[in-house]
Amino acid sequence: MKELDRRLASILTQGFDDSDTIIGKFKLLDSFEGLLNRTIIQDELERKHITLLDLYKQDLKIVSTIFIEGKILVDKQDEKAPISNNLPPIAGALNWTKGLLERIKEPMDKLTQLSQSVQDREEYKDVQKLYASLYKNIKEYDQHKISQWEASVAEQTDDNLNKFLLYREDPSPEIAEGLVRVNFDAVLIRLLREVKYL
Repeated sequence: MKELDRRLASILTQGFDDSDTIIGKFKLLDSFEGLLNRTIIQDELERKHITLLDLYKQDLKIVSTIFIEGKILVDKQDEKAPISNNLPPIAGALNWTKGLLERIKEPMDKLTQLSQSVQDREEYKDVQKLYASLYKNIKEYDQHKISQWEASVAEQTDDNLNKFLLYREDPSPEIAEGLVRVNFDAVLIRLLREVKYL
């Protein structure tokens, strides 16, 4: 039985080393879930958990850098901002931050399921603090964008919604009665697009 456990531990660690992403490493652990309680495998995985914490900490730092640089571009409404071209500015920014949150949330949820001995380590506590700080910053930015949008809605819509939807242009020499035009402001179109995606 111990020989079998050693082989399983060897296979598990080799698969762990071969996985390129943090999510891939967690999926590997999930697939061996029933065997992880064996002492030989637990001892081998203890070392891999520290590696996993280090990788996740590096990923959190990368996401933090992406967030800080992207936030500047989004606020400037730069064409290089990490927003999809088909989304309006506010909904695009919220969609972008949602992707960042998803990237950091799933691994953290998996880390909280690790053994208590891993959670008692200083490395885990550092990762937890970094995660909490980044999560809070992204959520505050989301709230700022929503508040910014709410403030602009009132001032943009009040005047535009009181206008007639159709109006007749002044007559010209070619057209005696003048053309009928739609009096729909571009600001209202953008507002409706925001509402659609929010």
